[in-house]
Amino acid sequence: MLVFDLDGTLVPTMEDYADHAAQLMEEAFGTPFVQARRSYFATSGLPFERQLRQLYPGQETDSVAERFEAWKDGYLSGIAISPAVANLLEGWRNEGLLVAISSNNLEVYVERLAQDWPVDCAFGYRAACEGDPGFAKGEAHFAALEKRFGISRSAFLFTGDSPNDAQIAAAAGVRFRALLTDAFCADDFEKAVSGTRTISSLAEIGGIFATVMANG
Repeated sequence: MLVFDLDGTLVPTMEDYADHAAQLMEEAFGTPFVQARRSYFATSGLPFERQLRQLYPGQETDSVAERFEAWKDGYLSGIAISPAVANLLEGWRNEGLLVAISSNNLEVYVERLAQDWPVDCAFGYRAACEGDPGFAKGEAHFAALEKRFGISRSAFLFTGDSPNDAQIAAAAGVRFRALLTDAFCADDFEKAVSGTRTISSLAEIGGIFATVMANG
């Protein structure tokens, strides 16, 4: 099974997210825009509400997160998967591979974006609340994929674009490949999880999956 992060991995949304998040952080907390933008990327891969709580401990951050999500609702209505990425996903499915999305974007957005994409499953983020343990990228998503498809995570290959994705995969015992973008370099992933292997294009995934499965 091929498992993909969404933002920054399958769709190029991260630069726009960073710009808007930094604007909100500058307005709400007085953090200079450039510094706020850098902080956004440093904590990316987490739900934005968690990013803010990590960056501004002890401060009221939920209202800022709500403003960000309200903006994102409209922004994502104009986002589509590129034909090149869609062709890759469809090609892997035609080869008999399952394709899944695991994202810390809100469930409603992930489901809406992926409803017509060539994927077998798309999971998003749901915050924990009374009676609901929540649902997030990492252990919860990997366990749900195992249960839904009857496949051990030893047969997963997870691809993401942030060092947090590498840490999530390592904690869950799932194979990982880091997609290099302008946001993070190979050294960033190495610092997060030593030995992380990188790719420069999603097109490399097919051959990598065949190799890692052959090697067990």
